Amino acid sequence: MLVKFAIRFMGVLLGVLALAAIIIHFFFSSKLTTDLWIIVVPIILGVPMLTSVIIAKDEELSIH
Repeated sequence: MLVKFAIRFMGVLLGVLALAAIIIHFFFSSKLTTDLWIIVVPIILGVPMLTSVIIAKDEELSIH
């Protein structure tokens, strides 16, 4: 069941990462790119973590 949790986490992570990359590339100038990536990384990592934990069931996390 942990595999199901990990796959969900990676799927959400890749989706958020792709969305952030598209937004940063098309909506901001190239001078701000590095700074924006530094600022956005906690959000990119935090959203998948919270989403995966909130959606997870007790069986997936081996909690009895």
